[in-house]
Amino acid sequence: MPVSPLTHAKYPPPPTSLIPESIPPTHLKMYNFGSRFLPHTTSPIRCLLPLSNHHLLLIGHDNGLSVLNMYPGENDEDDEAEKGPMDAEAKLIWEGEGVHQMTILESESTGEGTPQGVVLALVSTEPDSSREQENPRILRMYNLASLVSLAKWASTQKDAKPLDLRGGQKGKGSHGKRHHRPPSSITKGLKNLVLDSGIAQPTSPSRHHEPQASYSSLTSNWTSPNRPKSAAPARADSVDSEWDMINELPLRWATNYTPLASAGSRLQHNSVLVYDVWKNDGQRGPGGVLLAIATKSSILLYEAPKGERAFRFTKEFYTPLHAKSITFIHQSVQDNVSRSPSDVLPRSSTVDSQGPRHTRGFSFNSNTKAYPTQLSLFVVFEKKAGTIRVADAAVGEVELYEDNWSAQQNALMASPSTSTLTSRRSRASWDGRGFSRDKGTWVPPVKFDVPGPTGKSLVTQMHLLTRGRQSHIVPHPLPAKVSGVPPYRILYWTSTPNSVTVRVCLPEFPEDPAFLQVVAFGEEGVEVQEVPLSQLSEHKGKGRAQDPIRAQADVGGAAGMLMVGGHWDRPFFPGLSRSYSTSSFNSYASSTLEDEGGLPPKNEGIYGWVQKGAEDWRVFWLGDASSEDDGGFDEEE
Repeated sequence: MPVSPLTHAKYPPPPTSLIPESIPPTHLKMYNFGSRFLPHTTSPIRCLLPLSNHHLLLIGHDNGLSVLNMYPGENDEDDEAEKGPMDAEAKLIWEGEGVHQMTILESESTGEGTPQGVVLALVSTEPDSSREQENPRILRMYNLASLVSLAKWASTQKDAKPLDLRGGQKGKGSHGKRHHRPPSSITKGLKNLVLDSGIAQPTSPSRHHEPQASYSSLTSNWTSPNRPKSAAPARADSVDSEWDMINELPLRWATNYTPLASAGSRLQHNSVLVYDVWKNDGQRGPGGVLLAIATKSSILLYEAPKGERAFRFTKEFYTPLHAKSITFIHQSVQDNVSRSPSDVLPRSSTVDSQGPRHTRGFSFNSNTKAYPTQLSLFVVFEKKAGTIRVADAAVGEVELYEDNWSAQQNALMASPSTSTLTSRRSRASWDGRGFSRDKGTWVPPVKFDVPGPTGKSLVTQMHLLTRGRQSHIVPHPLPAKVSGVPPYRILYWTSTPNSVTVRVCLPEFPEDPAFLQVVAFGEEGVEVQEVPLSQLSEHKGKGRAQDPIRAQADVGGAAGMLMVGGHWDRPFFPGLSRSYSTSSFNSYASSTLEDEGGLPPKNEGIYGWVQKGAEDWRVFWLGDASSEDDGGFDEEE
């Protein structure tokens, strides 16, 4: 039988602690979960979503959805041995529908062990016809409680078999192509998720009216599929008794979603490439959310105003190239930013339909012109990157700052004779394809907060921009012309990273210096650089800037970043220790379940993936052991 939400009436002795692998001379350590002989997935890992205080990790991959159970023995009454992350077990939940991104739109704890909320997921499905070259990718809104129940069922039932969600087959426990239609009792809880035309926006009669997506009922009128409910009316395509059977519950949980697109929406016939979510931190309560969705030919912008749980279409920007990633950023405003319709062309919009095409009417604040910064989209293409200003569609191409010194350093770093480590790892830049001449590919930008001096609450925000084998630390908001502003500091990598992230590491003792830890993931593994916060600016003072502490780690294969989060370096009891949330650092990252207020906790770690073989992908974690002896615990709220 499916397992009810977990409760912890007692706290047994903690399991054996994870044994980390050091990455000297840096403070960073690597933690591996589970058996070193068993893969977590057999297809590329795309995203991660922690559940239940990081006890369960939902893993999205090309073949489906899996769960990594960090404490596989905590629900087994017959197993007296305590098991922990060293014994973590991965189970396949479903196959046939790949999961590429997951984000918590909203969550609320009811005090019953299972949170309520909505998860936005980018899912790849089977083509409708043999003519399609690739699997279409669509956005769905899943019920969070159903995903939690599904993860617990898959991780605790020894004989559980993965659900087969292939549209053209009837897998065990599957209803073929009808899997996307939940029974009417579940539909009742999802009735307000559908796209409809209930909210009127000022629009000209000649403009196409876009349906909207509402999820207002998920936190107020939710009916969990595993709770008793009134009898549902009969369905023409199923038998009531069949849906009442216990073994059908996993399929109910897996199909408890509603597509974001519906008939008449722009997403109906467009495959989604990537998306990004931006929440207005200055507003309390639900709402104040923007959703940017990249398709093959455009970027669609949706807004959920403050106080509403409904996405309404606002703008569409034409993009001549396929976007690899999109990230919301704040950018300084200059009048010389171009508005080229050949680069990005805004199409129909319900917001600016009553005025000129390029207006600043789209904003959470009516006094947009009085503010020096604007919300923008940082878009990464195959070999270029640019910004699109949300308010008026102003477009600008992004280039990194260059001077003679940085050019010399780049040339030195590119030389095969620089070091034995560099010679093997710089192969990609010398393959004759001219990538080094093209300055390399971009990765999504990273925003981070640098704390002020001791005793002061001031925080300085910065961006890390990475192209090729260079990372520039630049101001926040992002300058309108990045190439014209000298960066605070330039970091160089021995191989081209596919993702980069930042950790601000605060010392346990006041006499120890705080430092910035920059971690790059790529084909050769993980590379780390540490810079004291006092040395972030190379132009500060007359003395020569201190060289960063550098290290490289062969993690067993190509690696990539998943998300920031977790505290696996701390002593841990199941059910104890406060959970923290981290906002996504790039468009591929996923959100955790907890509140997003305040600064990220100090020394929070990083989840990543590594490919160890042709069908062997694993999840690992990077952190430090500075708090191994910290015995304090906070009860989970």
